[in-house]
Amino acid sequence: MRFGVVVSSMPLMILVACTAGCGPSQMKATDIAASTQAAEDALAKLAAKDYAGAKADAEAALKSGGLSADQASEMILVLIEASIGAGELDVAEAKLTEAESNANDMSRVFVLRGLLERKRGDQAKAQAAFDQARSLDPNVRIPD
Repeated sequence: MRFGVVVSSMPLMILVACTAGCGPSQMKATDIAASTQAAEDALAKLAAKDYAGAKADAEAALKSGGLSADQASEMILVLIEASIGAGELDVAEAKLTEAESNANDMSRVFVLRGLLERKRGDQAKAQAAFDQARSLDPNVRIPD
């Protein structure tokens, strides 16, 4: 009889497991779409060298919380690159130091480190960072 009770409670346990996280605390589809759009806008503005706009959109995308972990990591790298482009080297340094410990794309992190060092005028450190990036990904693009 005891075995029968366990078996009969299985459907309930499966139902609980399947519906966990389906409550009102989940992100709305519109919030996710807005986050994704802000991230896409940040990338477009970065490509156009609109560093202030790229930073604003990346920060908005991150603040909304509707991004995947990979998208959030990408937006942090956008913030770093936009900060370098805008000449905000201390801001870029702080964010880059944080990214070096937990970024998904380390070759890009090394490219950004190289760009930061190049902007500071330290060509030797810049080249070393670019070399590290190429050792991780021989096809990585090093901006001029």
